[in-house]
Amino acid sequence: MNRRSVAILAAVAAIVCLCASGVLAQDNEEVAAITARVHGTFVDKAGGLGVLSADMSIIRFEVRNGTVTAIGRIEGALADSTGDVLGKVKKELALPVAGVASTCNQLRMDLAATDADILDTPVHFDREVAGFDSRDGARPKALGALCAAARLLQEKPAVDSVARALNDIAIAVKNEATRR
Repeated sequence: MNRRSVAILAAVAAIVCLCASGVLAQDNEEVAAITARVHGTFVDKAGGLGVLSADMSIIRFEVRNGTVTAIGRIEGALADSTGDVLGKVKKELALPVAGVASTCNQLRMDLAATDADILDTPVHFDREVAGFDSRDGARPKALGALCAAARLLQEKPAVDSVARALNDIAIAVKNEATRR
């Protein structure tokens, strides 16, 4: 190899390393606490039924229009009715939370069906279930926040209290992940 080839190879390697470290830093900023597999459908250009299949990492909760809403990032793909991939999806998505249950070990919530624009395509998202299990891994995580949510949910709490409790769980898990 001549010096020019070595210099080009070194520059490419440096760019790859910089990009990879940026991706890792970005990923660490928004560690997913609660996850769900989401599915959506749409009518494609041929009139067939296209699909979206993605993983959702819920980052936070808000109250929107009087309803607790899960805000997260979805990563997956949009495909038409013949199976051709129309594009990869990496987008923020808001899904209304239809119901929440918690114990000191587990969190479970129903995500209501909704419609969203994905890659300039109107997609209908099916109802899904999201959750978190504190016992995944070597030691339990977020037990205090999960137990507090469980106690709160035994009452008939206001939606802002539920959103706050869910955010406490998300923060506790994120903090636990960043300690590793």
